[in-house]
Amino acid sequence: MNIISQLKGLAESYDIGAMDTLVESLSPIHLEEYKQEIIDAYDMVYSYGLYDLDCNKVSDPEDFIFYLLDIIASIQRFFPDQMYYQERGYCYENLADHAAAYEDKVRYIQEAIHIYNIAPQTTNMQMSMVGALTDKMEITKEFTTDAFTELLYFFRLVLSDTSFIKSLVHQCFRVRSLPFEQNHYWHQRLLREFEVAMHELAEKELLVYLDWAETYHYLLYHDSPEIEPEYKTAMVAQTASLLQPLEGYYTENPELLNRLGKAFADTAKRSEDNDLKLEYYRISVDFFTKGHEQQQAAWTFPVYATNSLLGMAHIYHEQGAYEKLINTFEHGLQIFSQVYKHEEDFQLNIYWGDFLLEYTGLAYDYKSPSINRLAEEKLQIAAVLGRNYYSHPYISMARLAIKSGDKEKCVKLLLQCRDAIHSTGYDAYNLSEVLSDEDFREIWDQLL
Repeated sequence: MNIISQLKGLAESYDIGAMDTLVESLSPIHLEEYKQEIIDAYDMVYSYGLYDLDCNKVSDPEDFIFYLLDIIASIQRFFPDQMYYQERGYCYENLADHAAAYEDKVRYIQEAIHIYNIAPQTTNMQMSMVGALTDKMEITKEFTTDAFTELLYFFRLVLSDTSFIKSLVHQCFRVRSLPFEQNHYWHQRLLREFEVAMHELAEKELLVYLDWAETYHYLLYHDSPEIEPEYKTAMVAQTASLLQPLEGYYTENPELLNRLGKAFADTAKRSEDNDLKLEYYRISVDFFTKGHEQQQAAWTFPVYATNSLLGMAHIYHEQGAYEKLINTFEHGLQIFSQVYKHEEDFQLNIYWGDFLLEYTGLAYDYKSPSINRLAEEKLQIAAVLGRNYYSHPYISMARLAIKSGDKEKCVKLLLQCRDAIHSTGYDAYNLSEVLSDEDFREIWDQLL
């Protein structure tokens, strides 16, 4: 029977009406036999549609959400045991968000809350309820004690599930951004509940602290406007404290080693304490180096490690610690050289060349012939591997030339860069990044 291939073809065309007609034509025996395949086909259309909605790719969101609800209704009509609480609730939350009329917004968000209420109570459903209750407060502007007490009830139920650490932190800061006088009070109230629960969970699973620190860094990276500068400073200090128990964490999982290295590096980057910065950069290098031992052909771990070393080098430069500065750069060069088939990797050679550019600049004021020569060698390799599609290698070589006093070579390299990019068909390329870079100001007129 070719029913399933027909159904998949219709699903790929988003033709729900034809899918319904085809499924309705099946006998009860075939309906049961192909139950999962049928559900999967409808789920595929729903998932693709939801992706388009979340990416703002639909012209009439409200109408499209009802189309998504129709997909769920079709599944439930054929298979009444399929409840789809989460999906239906999320659709109504989206309807509340997109509806123009206040009455519609209230009606839709109340329907989402009702669905989450009658659903089997999992932490996933309870976290959805927390979000919907917050949505309702934003819509109605009723930031009452009763409303927050209800929200707190569901918030507490989720605290035992470590998979929701990021969502719980974001919820705390969402409350902080709500437009009412007690937003900081309720933010702190939720955050205190969260902190107590997380410290208890971390007694058995230290990686709770990593999730927590990563989420703070996400908020700091996106510079959330509801967080004042003083509070951001306190958050950085807290991430340092959270990560401290993870300094010697043992794992051979490359992904986890990358996360640990990045968390320590991000904390070092944002901290104002030089001693802490140096220590946390050093720890990040250890994690990235261990990650590279697990994946020796990857360019990422050596680049991340040397970025941390570069952060250390800048501190040593400011402190006038010349010997430590040199040792740090030499450590980085050793890491680069250990990458498997490094001469074949475009990204690696870009970073390697730029690392050498920093080395000659900070340590020798661009007057080291051997380091300059090696930097140019790596950037030339990157230029060849980039096959004229990337300006970065040329601009870095030009920067090295002008910094070391060779303006003529600098201009030659930049004109070569423009010609190379044009040869790929990108005729609009005009060295705009160079013409706005103060390092090249004295030769701007020769590039116009």
